[in-house]
Amino acid sequence: MVKTSVALVTYNSEKYLRPQVDTILENLGPNDEVVVSDDGSTDSTMSILKDYASKDPRFKLFSISHSGCNANYENAISHCSGDVIFLSDDDNVWLPNKVRTVLQTFEKNPKLWLVMHDCSICDAELHEMKPSFLEDRKAKPGLLKNIMKCSYGGSLIAFRKELVAYIIPFPKKMPVFYDEWIGLEASKHGKVIFLHQVLSKWRRHTGSASTGFIAANGQVVLKKKAYLKGSLKRFHQRVHTRVVKLWWALTR
Repeated sequence: MVKTSVALVTYNSEKYLRPQVDTILENLGPNDEVVVSDDGSTDSTMSILKDYASKDPRFKLFSISHSGCNANYENAISHCSGDVIFLSDDDNVWLPNKVRTVLQTFEKNPKLWLVMHDCSICDAELHEMKPSFLEDRKAKPGLLKNIMKCSYGGSLIAFRKELVAYIIPFPKKMPVFYDEWIGLEASKHGKVIFLHQVLSKWRRHTGSASTGFIAANGQVVLKKKAYLKGSLKRFHQRVHTRVVKLWWALTR
C-alpha cells in the first residue's frame, strides 16, 4: 500500500489552520503522515498543532526559526517518509477526493514523478474569484516553458519520494521559490503531468505560511518588502532569475 506524506508548513497560521488540517486528515489513511514545519510562529499555531498531535499519531512536528518559506518547505520535506509527498500551505482547503485522485494518476503512469492539479482561487472567506488556477496562470508543464514563466503552485504539487534525492538539500542562495525548484527538477529527471481537475480551494489573503523567502544573496527577504522594490530592480531580478534557471537546466 502506498504511504502518503503531507509536508505542511506554518507560520502564524491560527486563523485558517484548523480548516486546512481537517480537510487534509479527511483525505488520509491510518498509515499516512502529516509532517509539519513551523517557521517560529508567535501566535497559537503551535498550540493548535500540538493539540492535533496529542490526538493523532500521524502528526510529526518540527520547527525552524524565521528561516523563510524555502527553508520551511525544505525542513518539512526532509522529514517525510512516504512514497508520495503532497505539499501544503497552512490556509487552503482540500476537497475530499484530492489524495485518491492524485494517487490514481501516479498508479496509471509508472514513470510519472510529479503531479500538479488544478484549484479554484478564492477570497479569505472561500468565495470563488476564479474557477481555475491553471487557466488563470496559463500553466503548462515543460522545462523551457517554466524557465520563462513559472507555472507551479506549491500547494497543488505531489511527487514521488525518488525526486527527494534531486531536490534536497535546496541549493544555497536559491533565487526562486521552492515550488519552481521542485517543478524544474522533476521536469529534468522524470515525467510531469498537470491535472486539469479542481481538487482544492486556494485562499488568497494577506497572511503567510512563512516569514519570507531566501534571496539570491542568501538573506531572508520579507514578502512585504520584496513587493516594494523598484520596477527597474524587479526587471533586473527577473532577467537574472531566468539566466540562473537556464544555467541550472544545462549544468545540474
